[in-house]
Amino acid sequence: MGTAVTLVAGHLPQDDQVQFAIGLYKILHKIGQGGMGEVFLAYDTTCGRRIALKRIRSDLLSHQQMHRRFLKEARITSQLTHPAIIPIYSIHDEENLVYYTMPYVEGKTLKQILRSARTFEKEGIKPENHEGSITSLIRIFLSVCQAVGYAHSKGVLHRDLKPENVIVGKYGEVLILDWGLAKLIHKDGHQEKKKEDSENEFLSEPKGHHPFHALTNLGKVVGTVPYMAPERAMGGIATTLTDIYSLGIILYQILTLRYPFFRKNLKEFRQTMHNEVLLDPSTVAPHRDVPRVLAQMAMKCLTVDTTQRYQHVDQFLHDLESYIEGRAEWFMAAELAIDRKTDWEFQENVLIAEHMAITRSMDVSDWVSLMISKASFDEPIKIEVDIKLGENGHGLGFLLSVPESAERVQINDGYTLWLSSDLHNTTKLLRSTVEVFHSSDVILKRNEWYHVKIEKIDRHIHLYLNGQLQFSYLGLLPVVGTHIGLLSRDADFKLTPLKVFVGGQNIMVKCLAVPDAFLAHKDYVTALSEYRRIGSSFPGRAEGREAMFRAGITLLEQAKTAGKEDQEILFEHAFEEFQKLHGTPGAPFEYLGKALIYQSLNDPNEELKCYELALRRYPGHPLIEMLKEHILYRMHESSRSDRDLTYCYILLVTRHLTEKTTSPPVKKLLNSLERHWELLYFIEDMPKTALDGSLRNLNFSIQLAFWLAKPLTLLEIATSLQKIEDNTDICKGNLFFSLIELGALNEAETVIADLYLESSSADTCTITSESISSSTTMQEPLRIVLQANRQGLSSVVESIMGWDNNSLNFAQERAILYLMEKALDENELQNLQLQSIVERFSEVILSSSTFLIQMHCYKIWAALQNNNWNEAGEMLRKHSLEELTQEMSLLHFLYGCWLYVAEGAEIASIHFSGVLETTYPRSWTLFSHFYNRKNREDKEWHLQAFQWEKRQFYRQASLFYHCAGNEEEAKLYKELVKQAACFES
Repeated sequence: MGTAVTLVAGHLPQDDQVQFAIGLYKILHKIGQGGMGEVFLAYDTTCGRRIALKRIRSDLLSHQQMHRRFLKEARITSQLTHPAIIPIYSIHDEENLVYYTMPYVEGKTLKQILRSARTFEKEGIKPENHEGSITSLIRIFLSVCQAVGYAHSKGVLHRDLKPENVIVGKYGEVLILDWGLAKLIHKDGHQEKKKEDSENEFLSEPKGHHPFHALTNLGKVVGTVPYMAPERAMGGIATTLTDIYSLGIILYQILTLRYPFFRKNLKEFRQTMHNEVLLDPSTVAPHRDVPRVLAQMAMKCLTVDTTQRYQHVDQFLHDLESYIEGRAEWFMAAELAIDRKTDWEFQENVLIAEHMAITRSMDVSDWVSLMISKASFDEPIKIEVDIKLGENGHGLGFLLSVPESAERVQINDGYTLWLSSDLHNTTKLLRSTVEVFHSSDVILKRNEWYHVKIEKIDRHIHLYLNGQLQFSYLGLLPVVGTHIGLLSRDADFKLTPLKVFVGGQNIMVKCLAVPDAFLAHKDYVTALSEYRRIGSSFPGRAEGREAMFRAGITLLEQAKTAGKEDQEILFEHAFEEFQKLHGTPGAPFEYLGKALIYQSLNDPNEELKCYELALRRYPGHPLIEMLKEHILYRMHESSRSDRDLTYCYILLVTRHLTEKTTSPPVKKLLNSLERHWELLYFIEDMPKTALDGSLRNLNFSIQLAFWLAKPLTLLEIATSLQKIEDNTDICKGNLFFSLIELGALNEAETVIADLYLESSSADTCTITSESISSSTTMQEPLRIVLQANRQGLSSVVESIMGWDNNSLNFAQERAILYLMEKALDENELQNLQLQSIVERFSEVILSSSTFLIQMHCYKIWAALQNNNWNEAGEMLRKHSLEELTQEMSLLHFLYGCWLYVAEGAEIASIHFSGVLETTYPRSWTLFSHFYNRKNREDKEWHLQAFQWEKRQFYRQASLFYHCAGNEEEAKLYKELVKQAACFES
């Protein structure tokens, strides 16, 4: 057979380099020799490459036991496919020719590298290319561990792991050699104990001299003593734990360049093992700056008690990879017990309420037991604890990043991670009571123990249950706080003491960690300087953009503690920092930063504009999701204290973050708002069965835009309605009347043109009431309302009188009520034509009770307005005293006005004082609340009230002062009604 063509330079040997041949292989020279075989550098004539050839020693050919062991090494190795395990090319087993081939790797063994590093250290020479540094060696060690872990997963123990069996190639290859002592693992994790164990485990010592005394199997435990586990030396069988022990020795050498123990031979080891003392690697080699986490890992591998070692190489690998990837190394800082009062600075039962700004009662609240640690802990922080919930247990909450007591706005500021039981399936993460993450998949089953691990590193929060990662959360803004705590709704749980660990970052420290630490400790000047330096040093990288953003955040944090003049300067500088993000891949954060400035300045309009601009400008940007999450956070945060801002944020979400409205926390907030906002006579409910997601959001947005008095937003919604073909009539009618009620008549005409007219006639400047079709049930009432505003109330009487008073629909009822209210405002309800409408429709049997009550109230209002006191009294007496004295409708206010005339101011005052105090009264009780507080100015309510609420109050005040004979005040409020009913386009 001819020699293959060699294409790679340096492979084809010269004739004088060939010493002899073995089969198809030309032997060039011997590389090394071991207990069973000798290794040669050979040339493969078939493939045209240089390889390593290992053959059994000639003096062992007749020794069947050695023969079998030699072939077993080859066959086991050939069946392990891993980048760090030497592959086998071929195996030859003939009568007097037993060998196998493998790649030839040019390089050094790990033993040689460690020895060189030790020599250089003694001579004070820095290792070349840092090959002896911990950083370089640990990456080699990682490959070794990965290969061992792979072998264990395939049921194979190495049993002789040591640095000389690891070769490191010139180009970074790492390979484990010499699998001659490898053994198969039984299913229970131990090696097989079969007949052949007599060959590989213990052999009886033969009498007299034996020619093979140098071999490892003569009366000895196989393996190398310095790397041997104590239980192995004492006769125990090899397990995965003994391989892990050997790995621990290698790691110890990497860290210290020394052996952990001095062992001459097996016999001495057995005698002295109980006297061995394991020293911490960091104390043995302080000059090498041994990372504490690596030192702990090495010592854990080398514990004599096997139950305290890593039980699997995979566990060892997890910790090793955590170090290399830059995760925190942990040091135990404290152990907190719930029954040890000295561990806690705060232990109380507290009431936590949500959505207080938009609800009239605390229907979203909860009593909880809250505990906050006395000690503070710097981040990174890790909490480990074992939990068992009882049969009635609802769950348990863990508090992180809780500020100092003087800095807490809410009692549970910071993060709260609530782990739910399977009773509710509502595990969630909250930031200052605002839900930022929700999962129904992560639960604690009752009556089962769980090991819980929570890590907070920088802005990341990780939750592990029984060692398995359940979720990770990334917060957008830093939450500064150093206390932890517990929160519970019941006492049906068992809890071991909380083990609290703090972390110090290792070799993979992120550059932002340094200024972050300065910011956490309120060293704003140093933090700002570092952020700016990083931002200018890495302009095209994520770290640079993040640093620019955090520089602005630092200035905002500094402004919180500065005087007014300094605040203005700091805000200007923060604006400049955020401006640097313009045009960069971090552009959305420019608007986020500016929004945060306006939030600090208490300018909600500009704050919201920034968010809306970002959403419109960067809809598909990779960072926009983080911006959306912060918008949701602000929405929930506002719901605790600011009704107007909450409505604004909800409108922003329903318009631009529609995909978020189905999440549980958002749905909870929207449902809470719906339950508590006032039902308006001109807003028609949509049938639940016909309510798809898009229409629900649009109808919801219409009402929000009305309350916030935003006609231009209503016009945008009208544009959205044009894109939907079916079931939009209710939304169109609601939108039209919202504009009319806001006094936006021109905008209402635009809506009519856009939604109901053909595009050819949609000239909003020449729209007339006649141009609107009167044949459609939904459209005719809109035409009549528009006509009444343009041509006067009398012009629509005939059309309304043509309606069937026994079959009014909602659209017709709404139109009639609007016209009656308009007539009252213009003092025209005494007009005989309008009186005929009142008489015709005030006793309609099939109409809704709300419509009938409202019509009756308008009749009473008109009588009071026209000084028809007796007529008003007769109508009021048709209602029970309970109806008149309970604040369930406008009747309560009208009765108070009549009492003032009929019974005097004192009786009226007693009547009005019966209203229940509430933050946001119903519109028909506004004057009653004002009357009770008239001796002091209620400026706060006036600032928070919506435009429509103010208008209702002005109308009521005008009527009351008219009844009280104070025409000057009545006229003043009458003028305010007109002003509140007008909108300047």
